[in-house]
Amino acid sequence: MPAHRRHILPCVTLAGALAIAGTVALSPVAVAAAGVTTSLPARTTSVPAADEVSGSGQAVVWSQKPATDTRDHGWLSLSGGAPQDLGPLADTGEGVTVDAVSVQDSVVAVATSTNGGLADHVTLRRLDTGSQRTLAVAYDSSGAAGDERYRGQAGDGILLQQAYYDDDSQYRVRLVLRTSAADRTLLSNDARYEVLASDADGALVLRRTAPSWGHRIVYVDFATGATVTVAEPDTDELPQGLEFTPTRFGVIDGAKLTEWQRAAPSDGPATVTLPTDRARWISDDTLAWYEGSANGNELYAMSRDGSTPAADLNGTFGDISVGDDGRMRASLYRPDVDAAVQTLTDGRVSTVDGDASTIPAGPARLDALALSGGTLYTADDSSRRTGVLLSSRMTIGTAGASATTPSRVLAYSTGTVHRTLATAGNRVLVEQGDAYQVYANGTLTGVPLQGTDTSLDQVVDFDGDRFLLRDKTTLNNGTLLLYTVATGTVERVPDGVALYGGALYSSVKTGISSWAIRRTDLATAAVSTVTTVDCLPGQLQVRGPWILLTTCGTASTQGLLLKTGTTARTTVDASVRRPVLGTNVLYTYTKPDGTGVALNAEVLGVTGAAPRQLFVLPKGVGSTSVERWAVDREAPWAAWMDGDGVTHIVWAGAPSRTAASAPTGFSPNGDGKSDSWAPKWTYNRPVTWTLVLKSGTDSVRTLTGTASGGGVAPAWNGKTDSGTAAAEGSYTWTLSAKDAVTGVPAADVSGTVALRRTAPVASVTAPTLASNSSTSAVIPVSWTAKTAGVTSYDVGWKVATRSSTGVWTLGPLQTWRTGTTSKSAVFGSSGSPVTPKPGLTYRFYVRAHDDAGQTGAWSAAAASGIPVDDRSSALTYKGTWASKSVTSAWSKTERVSAAPGSTVSFSADGTKLRIVATAAPNGGRFAVVVDGTTVGTVNTYASATSYRKVVFTYTLGTKITSHKAQLKVLSGSTAGRATVRLDAVMVTR
Repeated sequence: MPAHRRHILPCVTLAGALAIAGTVALSPVAVAAAGVTTSLPARTTSVPAADEVSGSGQAVVWSQKPATDTRDHGWLSLSGGAPQDLGPLADTGEGVTVDAVSVQDSVVAVATSTNGGLADHVTLRRLDTGSQRTLAVAYDSSGAAGDERYRGQAGDGILLQQAYYDDDSQYRVRLVLRTSAADRTLLSNDARYEVLASDADGALVLRRTAPSWGHRIVYVDFATGATVTVAEPDTDELPQGLEFTPTRFGVIDGAKLTEWQRAAPSDGPATVTLPTDRARWISDDTLAWYEGSANGNELYAMSRDGSTPAADLNGTFGDISVGDDGRMRASLYRPDVDAAVQTLTDGRVSTVDGDASTIPAGPARLDALALSGGTLYTADDSSRRTGVLLSSRMTIGTAGASATTPSRVLAYSTGTVHRTLATAGNRVLVEQGDAYQVYANGTLTGVPLQGTDTSLDQVVDFDGDRFLLRDKTTLNNGTLLLYTVATGTVERVPDGVALYGGALYSSVKTGISSWAIRRTDLATAAVSTVTTVDCLPGQLQVRGPWILLTTCGTASTQGLLLKTGTTARTTVDASVRRPVLGTNVLYTYTKPDGTGVALNAEVLGVTGAAPRQLFVLPKGVGSTSVERWAVDREAPWAAWMDGDGVTHIVWAGAPSRTAASAPTGFSPNGDGKSDSWAPKWTYNRPVTWTLVLKSGTDSVRTLTGTASGGGVAPAWNGKTDSGTAAAEGSYTWTLSAKDAVTGVPAADVSGTVALRRTAPVASVTAPTLASNSSTSAVIPVSWTAKTAGVTSYDVGWKVATRSSTGVWTLGPLQTWRTGTTSKSAVFGSSGSPVTPKPGLTYRFYVRAHDDAGQTGAWSAAAASGIPVDDRSSALTYKGTWASKSVTSAWSKTERVSAAPGSTVSFSADGTKLRIVATAAPNGGRFAVVVDGTTVGTVNTYASATSYRKVVFTYTLGTKITSHKAQLKVLSGSTAGRATVRLDAVMVTR
């Protein structure tokens, strides 16, 4: 037994028994089926609990479970050094307090058992020499005469309770001090002994005295055998405080201490008035006591004589003891430091080197699992004795399932959480004591719901902002309540409702045998009918477009799965347990061997998907084992925890595409460009796949394969299954994939692909002169495909320009339209690259792209010129000419003359000359003179007026050269046909 060990205030353990659909706290000894799984190792606490602290000088020992064993081990630390594992300690069964590790006078006592019962031998190890010896304990569990029970250490000896029969054959026990030399009886003729504190010189013993079997606490001096009664409690309940230090022993009652000197125990006791009535333990120089706080037990201490005030030692303390050296020690837990066995001196945490021993990490208490959106939440006691919530993100990829190392989300502010009830997004609903609280990103949010007995409640659904609670207390007698977290508002709702997406779903009877599933928006109160059914709905579950009726009909063992917006109805077996609807996953339960219960998952909305077994629960599915399991209603995951604390995670979904690249066509013509169709689909899982290509309803080619890395990359060379060349045209394709491990199919992918062997061809047209179709400097251009499968066009243009030395040069091809699906445009209108200039010739080109991804060659040019208007300074008029505004004329003006001999002269630097004029009933004649030679005579007479007419064309040459040109008005053919109306002049360059 740890020397002079006395617990000040025990920690209270809270028990909860609440469940939520989809977050289950039952007890599977889970067996996983073939699937995609990962696991998180058993957690260890970063501030583990050390118990039974005992100290002597610089030696400290304690008991604690290591990460690799479920049994308590003894630990030893010297001068704050690295802890040494002393091995498993004795079983503490039968409800008897057995202190299995202690240190006194530099002797460590480790009590161990080889028969699974109480200690049957105690090893004593001297720290100064390292020598050790073992004292046997005759424990046989019978309780009959001769049976011995280890009760504690006495320096280099041990204290035993030994059973015997007295002279009257009455069953009795005695307290024996056993050393290597001999046994010595200290107390006898009693029913039971409990050693409350001991060292090498004496012990405080709780004895059950005969014949009345009353209670008496005595101090026994080993040297003399003398005893002094300290207290006589009426029950096993100990006094408020007991003092046992190297110099004193006594009892505390309120603020009064009655104590004896150990050097003279038979002398009368002294009475000491204490500065506080809250003291629970006294060492030679220190008073200490616990006070409850949000984080657990806080230790306060002060000097015994009151010279130092009471102070919070700023940490959560577990076990407290006073060693035979008079120094107080406690298990200290702080948020900013490791756990340690810390020495307390004069009411303060000691800062002396060697007065603190780090406690090694032990196994965490994993109380619950919950899943939400691919995040696993675990409530355990890691990092804080009052409990924390850890989260681990789960992912699925080509390498399989994986989970991040659990990270701390929050430390609970009040009490220890034994269950995580539900999660939704970044919010978690927990039960703490008799209250329900919601944490958002680790921070308490909203108004906690105070209950009377949470063990009688059941959380039915939770969406992060609200939860449904079936209150089974006498007050509400099974009523279903809707609780709003932000405001604390509670309202009663009918049975069978569900929460999802900020709405409440419920069923309402609309006829003799018909019911409507209605959605009530909780923000706006708007009500809408989602679907109708012809059976009495049981409880509802809603996720995305799916609605699950857990039963369908009175006393039914069949559920019904609906998809909104469709008439699809699928029955679901609910005979074993109520199914659970997740996001695109349906969880059902079966008994594959007739006894054990299996959890199965079926991917929804995927052709060919069927339920597959995830893991098997044992027969005792309703027991209260420490094991846990849960399913994720937001993402396809399930998890369970085995008896060793290892959390296993299984992916319950179907492969999904993370990337896709499927060309719309190809051209297997042997030119080395796109000779095969090579689509790529990347899945997050290894898959087997089948690709089928069809022409109409006829299958043309089927390709299959396995993508171990999740990357599907088939290649079609344009041939049929028989090896012949497939005809040009459009083909439909369908890709089907299945998970290579689980066999779960992915959603099919389909599309079309074009096969072309001929490059696309297109042609372009434009008016010879812009004046042919316009009154301003814009050119209407059109183009068209000459081959099948053309999907878009590129349109370009060129123009000749004159350098500073007078040389005309045709410029480079410039882009006007790229990848356009239009077939016409106006060059010079809004969006054109340039504004067309008079006197220049613009040449247009087009090329086509087809559905096979081919790009054709540029077409032949279509040339269109911009005429020089009659008002241009490049024209020189002589004689009688008049300028008139004419709306239908080029640039809306004409130059008119009826005087024979009148002329207009200009330079014609180009390859072709064109004269634009108005033909009319009064049209006259003019001559065209080039380089002094008359090259033509033009008569502009017409029975009806016609504007912007090319009335004369003359080829100047094949190269751009400079020419002198002149138009000369001639006499009219009649008096009424003598007027020449010049509109514009165009020289093609």
